[in-house]
Amino acid sequence: MKPADLSVRILQDIREELHGLREEQREFRDESFTRFEAIETTLRDLTEQLVMLARGVKVAIDQRSKTEDRLRKLERRVAVLEKRRSA
Repeated sequence: MKPADLSVRILQDIREELHGLREEQREFRDESFTRFEAIETTLRDLTEQLVMLARGVKVAIDQRSKTEDRLRKLERRVAVLEKRRSA
């Protein structure tokens, strides 16, 4: 094989290898993008769920506060009635 033919063959091999590397890079980028979209969607869903959970907790705390207030008022009324009864 002539040196010029050998050089051409080496350059062709390098070109083919570069094409292969570019294809691998393209596939990796596409796969990464798909994964990123899945992660983004999951995070968005989790964020919505956390917002709903926070609202539910707030409602529960408000209800408990109201219930505790009503319970304190009832206990005071019962205490007054018991004092009257024992007197």
